[in-house]
Amino acid sequence: MLNREKVEATILALASKEGIVLNGQDKLVMRTSLSNVLAAKERHRQRMGTSEFQWKKPAPPKR
Repeated sequence: MLNREKVEATILALASKEGIVLNGQDKLVMRTSLSNVLAAKERHRQRMGTSEFQWKKPAPPKR
C-alpha cells in the first residue's frame, strides 16, 4: 500500500527540484486529491477482494 506521507514528500521534492514554488493552497489541493486517489484505490482493492455476490430467492413467508 502506498504511504500518503511518502508520496506527498516525493511530489514536493520533485516540484522544488523543477523550481516550482507551491503555496499553502497548492499543497492543500495536492493533499486532498492524493487522499481521494488513495481512498479510491483502497475501495477498489476491497471490492476486488470480496467473493462474488450470489442472489438467493427469498423463502416464502411462514403463515
